[in-house]
Amino acid sequence: MNGKPNIPVPVNEPVLCYAPGSPEKLALKAKIKEFRSAQMEIPLYIGGKDVRTGKLAEAVCPHDHKHVLAKYHQAGPRETKMAIEA
Repeated sequence: MNGKPNIPVPVNEPVLCYAPGSPEKLALKAKIKEFRSAQMEIPLYIGGKDVRTGKLAEAVCPHDHKHVLAKYHQAGPRETKMAIEA
């Protein structure tokens, strides 16, 4: 063992074209449709555990504020203290 760290060589993600009709464009459109059709519930994540407060707010599409993508649990003083202590 020496003081020189063994750092792996970084590998870039492949650059995809997303041209009309390309497989990556079709896959992207399918995934967007899937996400828009299902509504997720997002818990807080504190100390490695999901925390559900029951106090929910809505996350909407940035371009369509009438479409709710998910509902997320909001933190309060109790959850803030839990996070600080975690």
